[in-house]
Amino acid sequence: MSKKALVLTALLVCVVLCLPAYAGPKTAPAAPAAAAASFVGSGSGTFAHAWTSYSEKEKRSFLFGLATAVRIMCTDISSMQKDAKGPAIEANFRECFNSYAGMEPERLIAAMNALYADSKNAMIPLDGAYKISLMQVRGDKVDDIIIQSRKYGEGLRKEIDQQRQKGGQ
Repeated sequence: MSKKALVLTALLVCVVLCLPAYAGPKTAPAAPAAAAASFVGSGSGTFAHAWTSYSEKEKRSFLFGLATAVRIMCTDISSMQKDAKGPAIEANFRECFNSYAGMEPERLIAAMNALYADSKNAMIPLDGAYKISLMQVRGDKVDDIIIQSRKYGEGLRKEIDQQRQKGGQ
């Protein structure tokens, strides 16, 4: 359990540290809450904007980070099963890992670029866009998932706007 907490903490820290980079012009560092509010509240503050502002190297690093997190989580899940031994652990790991990673980065980046090229998908969170793109590259039908993800993203936008209004920002 401590590995999971550590991974989740590391991901949270990464998100908090990365948000100011997308909050607007580079001036003085902003507080994480203010950066998050300006990130989503501004006209360009969407997940699509964040993704499209990444360089190719940063996009590959994003995918590498996700694959590393998936590897850690799948290792824990596979090895903590009380009846799992030897080949069963390896089979469980492969099944877990392959459902969330294991795709050619160039194809996945191209699929995410195409997904975010449609402005209706701008508020789909990066992890959702990743999973949708992964499924799409594998040949799965994703139209219904995209519609649900758009609704979720718009709900996030409304929630953030409400929080900003409460905070007087």
